[in-house]
Amino acid sequence: MSPRTQEANQHIREEQRERILEAAKAIFAHKGFSETKMSEIAAAANVSYGLAYHYFANKEAIFTTLLQYALQGALELMQRARVQPGTPWDRLRWLTSEILRGAQDEPEYEMLVLQALTNTAVPRETHELVLQESQLTHEALKQLIVEGQAAGEVVAGDLDRLTTAFEWCIQGMVFG
Repeated sequence: MSPRTQEANQHIREEQRERILEAAKAIFAHKGFSETKMSEIAAAANVSYGLAYHYFANKEAIFTTLLQYALQGALELMQRARVQPGTPWDRLRWLTSEILRGAQDEPEYEMLVLQALTNTAVPRETHELVLQESQLTHEALKQLIVEGQAAGEVVAGDLDRLTTAFEWCIQGMVFG
């Protein structure tokens, strides 16, 4: 039997890292940040406790990585909405549909973001990251609303209030 290639080893490392992240996502969403332990994540990912620490320094690093994925996905979705065909209203409807589909397909990400914003045990840097990235998506959504107002498809009014109202409606549908 010949030794594994570098590519095969790299594939195994990526697969193990992904298993750790997937296991952690489910556990964090179910138990919360505070109650989740690295040993649980390692067991659920079917890797040794030590190997979990080889990939991530601690549970905070895993949690932050998962949040970065979620936030990057949200920002990419906003950018895709901006270039969708149709009217601004069509783009807002498309965006709403995609957000709800994403929340249905992977509800864990919504729970992680909510925990990052509300759980005082979450590291301050992680909380700040979520606030900063949320502001970017807020601004992108606000731009869609501006376009809708210019086209006469969205009611005139305070942009921040309209944007926040839209976000709250989405959150209500996701968590309601």
